[in-house]
Amino acid sequence: MPKLVRTFFPFFAFGCMMVLLVIGLIIFSYLLIWGAMIGFVLFAMAWIKNIFFPQKKTTHYSDSSLHGRIIEHDDDEQK
Repeated sequence: MPKLVRTFFPFFAFGCMMVLLVIGLIIFSYLLIWGAMIGFVLFAMAWIKNIFFPQKKTTHYSDSSLHGRIIEHDDDEQK
């Protein structure tokens, strides 16, 4: 390799890395901005839905005969 190429190759590689880093940061910032906008729209839609169409409160009835019931079995013993 000629001396000129050996001398400038590290600078060229460093320059390419810097350009790729800047492009990556720009793309990442666009993803953050779009994600924030979409998240805000979804949040606003859910908030408006909860204002105009509130969820009905339901009471869950449980079977009172099952409370305190213990079922024993012997899984550890081999027959």
